Amino acid sequence: MATKRDLVEAHAFSRRRLVTAFVSGAPGGREVEPARPGRTIVGGLALAVLLVAGAAIAGVFAPRDAQDWNKPGLILSKETGAAYVILQESDHPVLRPVINITSARLILEGDVEPTLVSQQTIDEQTVGEDIGILGAPASLPTPGLLIDGGWTACTADGHGTRVDVAEEPQAPLDPTTGFLVENAGTYYVIAQSREGNGATPGAYRFELPASRSDDDLDNMLRELQLPIRESATRVPTEWLNLFPAGGALDFPTFGVRGIGDTPSYAGDPGVPEDARVGDVIVDGDSSLLLTADAPTSLDPFSLAVYSHTETPAGRPMPGTHRVGQHPWIQEAPLPTGAQTEPPFAAAHWPAAAFTAPAGDPCARLVTAPGEAPSVALASAPSEAATASTLPADKVVPVVDSGRGAYFLSGDWESSDTGSPFVVDAKGNSYPLEGQDAAARLGYGDHPVVVVPDSWTKLFGVGVPLSVDDALCRPHPVEDTSCL
Repeated sequence: MATKRDLVEAHAFSRRRLVTAFVSGAPGGREVEPARPGRTIVGGLALAVLLVAGAAIAGVFAPRDAQDWNKPGLILSKETGAAYVILQESDHPVLRPVINITSARLILEGDVEPTLVSQQTIDEQTVGEDIGILGAPASLPTPGLLIDGGWTACTADGHGTRVDVAEEPQAPLDPTTGFLVENAGTYYVIAQSREGNGATPGAYRFELPASRSDDDLDNMLRELQLPIRESATRVPTEWLNLFPAGGALDFPTFGVRGIGDTPSYAGDPGVPEDARVGDVIVDGDSSLLLTADAPTSLDPFSLAVYSHTETPAGRPMPGTHRVGQHPWIQEAPLPTGAQTEPPFAAAHWPAAAFTAPAGDPCARLVTAPGEAPSVALASAPSEAATASTLPADKVVPVVDSGRGAYFLSGDWESSDTGSPFVVDAKGNSYPLEGQDAAARLGYGDHPVVVVPDSWTKLFGVGVPLSVDDALCRPHPVEDTSCL
């Protein structure tokens, strides 16, 4: 075992070695420099500055509510998308939940630009009762997406009606054709009117007289290049009413009075001495009907109708001599004297026989700002526009995606008057009530056209849109109260 002396000497040796190490320095004579505390301090300060700057930048770019969000206008919740309107400016305004954007546009004047506000801010305000029009469309087309005309409405034998509001019409025009149709036991000819007479050219419906066992109507139809009555196309009332009514294809439309009387001009050059009112003189492709006042011209269409109609003196009979009291249709040179305007000019009859249609019958609406509406004949609709699969009592409106229409619903003579309507992309029509409704929906400066009432009825029936109703609590149309 180590003695006490050994322990004392070991301790003295360790002490001398430690002193020598402190006095002599590092091996090789190179001293180790102590770390400088300033570097740590500078780095810490730089990191602190960066953290403060980042917090400031984050505060600048962090979403915050607009300073003027509380002014009258449309408010949308950032988190939920819920819509509110502010009617009066206040530091803590009352927010009224609005049930659809169309109602908001009616409530607010000018462009409706929504303001995004956090739900937390909304929750801190007073939220009032819901307002808006129950059943109003979620959206309406802008003026640039309106389709003002060129709509087509097609039907098929024994089927319903399909109307297409499309940028490209869905059936080609067929102006020289004619359709023989039947509705509820009554027969009609649908055809394009003649040009002239100061009337808007277009297609009309012309009613045939009631059928009789001894009538000559089928022969008249054959002469006009139309099918006979048993082959008529059965059409629904909704489609038939898309055409204005022209003069019936019957004797009263000719407006001839005094049938069978001797005219005052009998014996004039070209007029036989035994001529009677109601006689017809034919010379090639031209013909004259003798009226009480003077001869009047008959075109091929009116001659065909007159030749097969029943007059008070009987059916006109062609030949070389008169048969009883019947009006006489004779071939001879035409009289050279004065003629009178046809008394049936306002009937809008066509001028000649027809060509065969290319397919199922269609109507195409023709409109222009400041002009009365009219209808053109079309046929052979596209597969997408055909009505051949629809039940007879079905009316299907189809509107191009995102499109619609704004128009005045009026009569066939109106050019700038009527009740305003807007049609949405779902094919529903909404009456606009009040002077401000159209302007607040963005249509105030749009050149408006007139659409006949019968065409308006093809669309689904929507609720009335008005500023007053938009400011009310949501309620059914039949409930006229506004609480």
